[in-house]
Amino acid sequence: MIDGELLELRNAAKAKPGFLEITTSLLVDLVYCSLSFDSDRIKKEDVVQVLTTKTDTIDPSMIQIVNNQKNAFLRAITMAQENIPMDENQLKDLHQIMMEGFSEVGGLYRNVDISLSYSSHTPPSYIKVYDRMNKYFDYTATEPTKDVFEYISYCHLQLAKIHPFLDGNGRLARLILNYHLMRKGFLPILINKDRRREYFENLEEFKVNKNIKPFILYLKALEHEQLTQFLAL
Repeated sequence: MIDGELLELRNAAKAKPGFLEITTSLLVDLVYCSLSFDSDRIKKEDVVQVLTTKTDTIDPSMIQIVNNQKNAFLRAITMAQENIPMDENQLKDLHQIMMEGFSEVGGLYRNVDISLSYSSHTPPSYIKVYDRMNKYFDYTATEPTKDVFEYISYCHLQLAKIHPFLDGNGRLARLILNYHLMRKGFLPILINKDRRREYFENLEEFKVNKNIKPFILYLKALEHEQLTQFLAL
């Protein structure tokens, strides 16, 4: 089930040329929003320069992280377009792409327990990660029978809650969010700095109280904005 207004917007957008086309401008926005979400040191002009190969004045580590995120996005976009399921191997491959040059454990589940300073929720012990991820993929392999946005939200939120890797979990989970949106025929969303607080509040509500509804409404609002902006172009 999809809200009537959202369904009408999507159908109108799908009828317009360029729907789901990933332009250079959109790729820049996707990479910048993802990387700047957790770090203010990422500047949009740096992302633009790296993605247009003007890298003479850019720090090599910045070039690496931007290209990693770009490559992960392009891989996820191809998967969504070709309707390739996001199974365990695909997820680990995406994480490895993101961590290239920064971590030797890219694509490997964590083998230590962790805590998060910004959350009241403690991720499960590493001993439980494999079992939690098996159950996660059992769910993602199903097709939504009710609200497709509930399915997409859970695919994102539960991955963030399990926090299966040592680093890059947030970026990966938000990438998975856009993968599922595109696979279901919607536009990828951008979560800019103005929407971060609301994002974390809704994520925390799911982690602590198992309440998914606020995030579903949040996601629908963001998708509504993207569709409206696309139709206005």
